[in-house]
Amino acid sequence: MREENSMRTPTRIPVLMLLGLTLLLSACTFEGALRDQFYRPTGQTGGEIPLKVGLIVEENEQTKLIRSNKDMIKYDVKINPGFANATAAELATVFKDVVVVKNAKQAGDASLLAYVTFEATENVAHTFSCQITLKLQDAQTRMTVANYQHSENVALGLSGGAMAGAFLTGFTLFAGAPIFMPMAANSQGEHAVEVFEAKIPGMIRRVASDIGSDQRVIAFASGVRPGQPPAMAGVVAKAPVIASDVDKVPEGKVARKNAYAVVVGVEQYRQKLPKADYAAHDAQVMNDYLIKTLGLQEENVALLVDDHAARTDLEKYLEKWLPNRVEKGDSVFIYFSGHGAPNPKTGEAYMVPYDGDPAYIDTTGYPLKRLYEQLATLPAKEVVVMLDSCFSGAGGRSVIAKGMRPMGLSVETPVQAKGKTVILAASSGDQVSSTYEKNGHGLFTYFLLKGLQGEADGNKDGTVDLQEVFDYLKPQVERIARREYNNEQTPQLLGNRDILAKGVFLMGEKNR
Repeated sequence: MREENSMRTPTRIPVLMLLGLTLLLSACTFEGALRDQFYRPTGQTGGEIPLKVGLIVEENEQTKLIRSNKDMIKYDVKINPGFANATAAELATVFKDVVVVKNAKQAGDASLLAYVTFEATENVAHTFSCQITLKLQDAQTRMTVANYQHSENVALGLSGGAMAGAFLTGFTLFAGAPIFMPMAANSQGEHAVEVFEAKIPGMIRRVASDIGSDQRVIAFASGVRPGQPPAMAGVVAKAPVIASDVDKVPEGKVARKNAYAVVVGVEQYRQKLPKADYAAHDAQVMNDYLIKTLGLQEENVALLVDDHAARTDLEKYLEKWLPNRVEKGDSVFIYFSGHGAPNPKTGEAYMVPYDGDPAYIDTTGYPLKRLYEQLATLPAKEVVVMLDSCFSGAGGRSVIAKGMRPMGLSVETPVQAKGKTVILAASSGDQVSSTYEKNGHGLFTYFLLKGLQGEADGNKDGTVDLQEVFDYLKPQVERIARREYNNEQTPQLLGNRDILAKGVFLMGEKNR
């Protein structure tokens, strides 16, 4: 009998070890879901803005993965329909009618389409970066009306059950870990769901509050379509919409999952500055081209327009949002439409944000040098910067402090041409960038979009690259500026010659 037992013992131990390993590995995943009706708004439904909104909840947005790298735990948390119901309930405190649908066709007679996402990723142990993104589109034209993003850090902590499970797991490290670790993972996961249920309502309320006070949305409700100047001080702009052939956005052939963009358009300024005519429209349409034509994911494009394009907004998205997302081999697009300004003391060029003041440009503006230095730190394989602005202070899309004279500036500085960055600018540093009034866009942006529609496909291969776009728009901009405005405006293409030689790919199916 002793010999029989001694022969069986060695086979029993590996079986127990395998069983323990299996249980241990299975403990690394928690699956849970937000309750369908975890949140009911305190505000009254049937909001003041007289619009019907279709909240689009696509099939692929049913679940979000909440990652935990430190503890080797994956939280697979189903956020819908609970998250969608909570969002719809809060939107109903702002808009007259809200319906939750799977696609735009089901939205019926809705005036606006709303797309909302929630992301949560662990930064350090039990601390998550949470972000809600909500985008409103005109249901007829699919042009973007407004884009909202709100981010918060959430301290997860541990529930009592999770702490007990974790203690027992450590105490019985060898024999008991396969038994008690599932308890710890599940308790912590359940606590995570509770925390998100408690945190999400406040984030949604912040976004809803932004919508309720957004003059662009109020103007839309009064019949002013995207691209018109936003209403100021509660008075809706009455200027007629300028229809343009480039506002019809073509569908691209390639999906770009590894590309990010920050799109900025400042038309109205907090300070008493001249309007940068059509800059908001420029940004909104460029946003749609990036998504529909160039194939970027909606969640990878940050649209900042007018009062959502203050200096702090630029700092947030250029210096935090982009670095947190861009990885090695990704592509980055930066677009700015609005006023530029020079620093009279140093000659340095600045983008003028919504709250910028030319008299204090060094503290209220965003320097181009800082932009390029920040972009140079990204691990991206290519960065394309498009500037429909000018920095001379000579007029057009350029301003200068009162009492100062216009000055010549050169955009051809070493910092701008360094690394993997390519710059497509509306004019040289001492020129004025014009608007194209009859087409409702900046002159440069109009022909940029025209090129992306396919007009720049000089070799007729069904693709358009950056060099082709520049070769197309440069003579067009020069011709119109000279003929209609008696002005010299010469677009510039600057940057890494190796990238330019390869052709920074924009649309089509060309192999890269």
